Amino acid sequence: MNQSEAKILQPQTKISNQLFQPAGAWISILAFCFLTVLMIALGGFGSRILNILFPLGALIVGWILYFRYPILYNGFVWWLFFVTPFIRRISDWRIGAFTDPKSSYIMLAPFIACMICAHTIHLKLFKSRDKYSSIFILAISAVLYSYFIGMIYRGFLPSTISLLEWITPLLFGYHMAINWQRYPMYAENIKRVFLWGGLVMGIYGVYQFMVAPEWDRLWMIGSGMISSGGSPVPFGMRIWSTMNSQGPFADYIVTSLLILLCSQGALVMPAAGFTAFSLLLTLVRVAWIGWILAMLSLLTSLTPKQKFRLVAAVVIMAIILIPLINMEPFSTVIFKRLETLTNLQNDGSGQARQGTYAAILENIITNFLGDGLGALEGDSALIVIVNLGWIGGIPYVGSLIFGTLLVLMEPHKSDDLMISVIRGILIKSFIFLLSSITIKGAHGMLMWGFLGLGLAGIHYYRDYHLQQFLVIKSRDKLPTN
Repeated sequence: MNQSEAKILQPQTKISNQLFQPAGAWISILAFCFLTVLMIALGGFGSRILNILFPLGALIVGWILYFRYPILYNGFVWWLFFVTPFIRRISDWRIGAFTDPKSSYIMLAPFIACMICAHTIHLKLFKSRDKYSSIFILAISAVLYSYFIGMIYRGFLPSTISLLEWITPLLFGYHMAINWQRYPMYAENIKRVFLWGGLVMGIYGVYQFMVAPEWDRLWMIGSGMISSGGSPVPFGMRIWSTMNSQGPFADYIVTSLLILLCSQGALVMPAAGFTAFSLLLTLVRVAWIGWILAMLSLLTSLTPKQKFRLVAAVVIMAIILIPLINMEPFSTVIFKRLETLTNLQNDGSGQARQGTYAAILENIITNFLGDGLGALEGDSALIVIVNLGWIGGIPYVGSLIFGTLLVLMEPHKSDDLMISVIRGILIKSFIFLLSSITIKGAHGMLMWGFLGLGLAGIHYYRDYHLQQFLVIKSRDKLPTN
């Protein structure tokens, strides 16, 4: 076998670190970070300017990265979802008052940066014959249908803001899936992003629980989170770290824990310890269940060596965490929440959610057209039918289920652990649907983004095996001397 054939037969799972560190990209990212810190340092005046400057800067940097440094663009979008709520809280604190969500534009930054992915449809829709793209195009069409219905009932601005939450995860997933040739680079970048992201969010989450910083207390009181988030005092909060509530943070931290299983380096164990401990402090039970089921799903698709590594990682985390969760005041908070898993009949939040389901079910049976985007917000997955109707809901949900089944049922023959982790992430995201609407907003980025990455991985390895077959076939046809 010659060198060119050997090169084709090797899947490109190792990517040079230089691809992730171009100087031009980091200059724009660091300039954006410096400008953000500078505006916050200027106090209330600078924070009011930041309200416009932050989403504008996210758009400019995202645009530069998308066209010049596409791998770092993905990482930039993820980091915006990680830290934008924290930037908003710090900004409010510097102003000295909670800012009404309708007049706070900082939170639009990750969605605006993600909307740049719409350019991928312009570039690829009529040029690519990728069969997986139809999954996202069908779902996008359903959302756009509901958007026009929403504009009729509620006007342009409310429907457009809701559209950002619904369509950006779909655009991002499509962007990942259609650029399947970049899968190895996407996977390596995501490992690094969620390693550092999990570490930062985990450390801050523990700090938040122990200290209850002023900016977090201001947000907790102003947003009305006290009813579900505990008390705005040290050791009294259900933590949400750098994000805006416990649910999205728990979703992202479980994702980070799963991705750490296929990461390497000295930071993996510290990151795993802080993320696992902060996950317990969120007190989000569906996240605990989702992590367990995701881990069990991994056992069905791993090699014996990978299973040993998985079990070893769980044992090491248990050795680290068990002494901590048995210390006061952590033990009282965590074990009290654990007890509710076996006493769901007296669980107030569970009963309230059942009541919500019953009320929504009465209204969706004959809701064929739908009420349009933004018609109903909440934590029930049933709001899909309320907003999209049966006309939009069937293709939207059908696309999601069909795409997920493709990833879960595809026979995977490579040693790439990331594919198995993606399957676990998708299973976890469906478990989250029991308590959260995980198909839009920050939640939706995980579900649709990793669905796109999973489809990209399947396509990439199918193409690799096809090339392998063609090389062997062409070699067999060569005349022998």
